[in-house]
Amino acid sequence: MTTVFHINLRSILVLTKCMGLMDNSYFLEPTGLLVRKINSRFNIFLEISRMFLLLVCTYVYFHQLDPEFHIFQYISVIKFWNIIIAARVSTLWTIKYINGIIEFDRKLIPFLTNFSIPMHSLKKKDWDKIYISLFSYLIVFKILQGYCFPIKSININTLIISLFTPPYVMDYIVTISSCFFLQNLYVRFQSLNDLWKCLPPKLVAVPGQWTNIEIVVLMENTRLMHTELCELLNYFTRGYGPLLLGFYTFSFITMLIGIYFIVNDGPLTAVGSIEKHRALIPLLVHLQLFAFMVSIIIFVSSVNDKRMKMISYLRLYQISNLQPDIKQQIKMFMEQISANELDRITAFGFFDIDLNLVTSILVLLITGISTMIQMKDHPIILQLNYETKSFLVKVFE
Repeated sequence: MTTVFHINLRSILVLTKCMGLMDNSYFLEPTGLLVRKINSRFNIFLEISRMFLLLVCTYVYFHQLDPEFHIFQYISVIKFWNIIIAARVSTLWTIKYINGIIEFDRKLIPFLTNFSIPMHSLKKKDWDKIYISLFSYLIVFKILQGYCFPIKSININTLIISLFTPPYVMDYIVTISSCFFLQNLYVRFQSLNDLWKCLPPKLVAVPGQWTNIEIVVLMENTRLMHTELCELLNYFTRGYGPLLLGFYTFSFITMLIGIYFIVNDGPLTAVGSIEKHRALIPLLVHLQLFAFMVSIIIFVSSVNDKRMKMISYLRLYQISNLQPDIKQQIKMFMEQISANELDRITAFGFFDIDLNLVTSILVLLITGISTMIQMKDHPIILQLNYETKSFLVKVFE
């Protein structure tokens, strides 16, 4: 059975496979599940070729200014490969999450159909608009960057180097795929909330419409599906948690060092013939990176809000006035939600991804930049300024 999730999933699989975040051997079989094709020589060849190509690209980028290397080069390469390795290590959890969503829909859709409840998933055309908008912005940004910082010659090395220079292509892939999977969790929690609203007021049987048994059956199915969705949320955390840890950590380091040079009026605006307005390019890069980080946080917070929305419905009922079997269902539901309340989407357990993280990032950025400005005469900071100036001169002069 082909669903909206299946149709949209294909584009995400193509993007993640191209960047090495998922093994090429995984494909959607006729049953709808994502499975791995065993002993396929063609897929093995594709896998080896892709990794070899990425290693060659890394080598070319690292040796563009050989023998000198700059901290920005180290950060971008480590971030790139950290995300790939983290994604590959946790691939099985990501596959469990995807297949879990597919199997969950097989249970949910019949109920939604019976009660004429729409699933508010984004259509393929909506996701296509998002993809086209983001990658059009990426292309325009690259063109603007090339205009402000003219490249001596355009060749294959230039294209390879663009993979590791801002705006980073990997950031787009991580953000799109994370938001896609989170949005699908969101709409399914929303569907369960809509399904619960179909129950009669005060959970009292209505002659000719609802019997006591029908109410109990729907409550139990909703409770079990809610628990299953909470389990899928944990699958997402285990699959994307390590990847998001690297993404947030190295993105923060990049912003900290980059914004320091902008605020300090250092190398970024005083390199040879580079005009002052060119400092807007690195500033836009960091604003974009911050926007990507906040976008994922907003989606995570939306999922948590919908997940806990069910508690507000359960608290509306006066349990003492209900039938014993309905009362038992509500108690079991409350206990399950309370048990799952501590389950959060985290960055591999190092920190929770929620709206509080935005405040933490801003506070740490301000504190870190202030500390680096106060230490601008320290030998390490002076050396960093000198190396950055030398790096930019070789890149843009």
